[in-house]
Amino acid sequence: MTTLKQILCGTAVAGLVAGAGAAVEPQVGLSTVTADWLLAAEHVLLLGTDGTNLDKILEYAYNDDSGFKMLMDRGVTAATTIAGHQTMSTPSWSTILTGVWDDKHGVVSNVYRPEPYTTWPSVFNLIEYHKPEVDTTVISGRGLFTEMASTGGYPADNIIGITGGSTSAEMDALVTDETIARILATTENPDTSTFMFSYQSQVDHAGHSYSGGSEEYKEAVINVGANFKQILDAVAQAEAATGDRWTIIAVTDHGHQQTVTLPGFSLGHGFQTPNETSSFIMFSLAGNDDQAGGQNLSYQTVDITPTILQAFGIQMRSDFDGVPMQTDPEILNGFIMPVDLKQSLTDAINSYGYPDIGTNIMLSIRALAGGAGFFIGSYLLPPISNFLQTIIDQDIFLISGLAQGAQWLLNTVGGVVADVATDLGRAVAYLTGAGVIPPEDAPLPLPGSAEFSDSVAALLAGHTVAVPDLVDADLPLLVDIDALVG
Repeated sequence: MTTLKQILCGTAVAGLVAGAGAAVEPQVGLSTVTADWLLAAEHVLLLGTDGTNLDKILEYAYNDDSGFKMLMDRGVTAATTIAGHQTMSTPSWSTILTGVWDDKHGVVSNVYRPEPYTTWPSVFNLIEYHKPEVDTTVISGRGLFTEMASTGGYPADNIIGITGGSTSAEMDALVTDETIARILATTENPDTSTFMFSYQSQVDHAGHSYSGGSEEYKEAVINVGANFKQILDAVAQAEAATGDRWTIIAVTDHGHQQTVTLPGFSLGHGFQTPNETSSFIMFSLAGNDDQAGGQNLSYQTVDITPTILQAFGIQMRSDFDGVPMQTDPEILNGFIMPVDLKQSLTDAINSYGYPDIGTNIMLSIRALAGGAGFFIGSYLLPPISNFLQTIIDQDIFLISGLAQGAQWLLNTVGGVVADVATDLGRAVAYLTGAGVIPPEDAPLPLPGSAEFSDSVAALLAGHTVAVPDLVDADLPLLVDIDALVG
């Protein structure tokens, strides 16, 4: 289905081709980067799975029953690494969703703070500011993403916090159901562009409870693959109904240690072993069928946000660390079409090692200091408080009263200790290089401010807007004029 938006984008792409031909010249060994599939991305779906090692996907979910395999067959896959950067969830997801590394955004633990996302706007904020007509949706059972999508003056349109389910697998199933419903709903209003982020958590939970080498971790990987298959089937149904093509990206934030730390508990990640720094990207760009089933050697997780913005024709920040995966020449040159994709990805995974000793030590100190407050508040205090609650609930004369007092003291003093530890952790992190690089771009203006109201006029001031001559341009037909005039 061709919409007015595509016609306008066609004009923009024609200008790009005419004015910067070298930037989009076909790369050796690659399919041509044509205006046809640059225009095709009206719907972008970002699938997040936490703490999922690619080698386990290849071992357990590289089959036709898995959405992982479906997406690898449909798009381009990269075995990536975040070696040299923190391997905690919130810092890693912050990189994915802001387009900058931790030396800029400064997020060093899983304790949520809104300040980094006002300094470094998330992909949700950037889309809503530059292209408010795009319908943005976040579907997650984890508060990090609903909080991040709410932060700043330009929140996502639909922030869906999933509750319910007695296990993370059950919650992921609810996320999957909601994601499918939202995808199919786009067929009722096909002229509206959409960006959706859907998050699955069960693999990370299995890794923390049983380790990345456990049967439970294997089962979680298989489950998420099955959930992704349902989602991709819904995308195929929507594509068939409207004729639109969807751009789909799947990504993980980090990997997992393969052995338990203590019975029933695995530290999981946070340090710089290759299993922990392991990550991946699966990228199916709308219309880029020629590269389906291929591999890229240059993708990084920091490229996700620039790639999404590029798909909607939104300008890049000058201080991004990442680049658009669909147009950056260096990344395009990293494409290969291996004879055996599974083996080639395995070889890439095995090629990654540790960062240099100095970086390893620095990040280990940062992980210990930055994670202390979160560990105290989320892992140390709750079990003690829950134990005291069981005594309180028994209503034992005198004993239950003492337990209630102890619980109050624990929560009050323990909360202060956790907060102090978190603040000290941020100070140590700053001294080790986190958040030390300030932004070059100005912050997004607040809605309703004079700067916001005049932003379009300021952007166009002193510039001549020229419409390129499309007569001789080698572009696909953007609109059927004969059909319009009858």
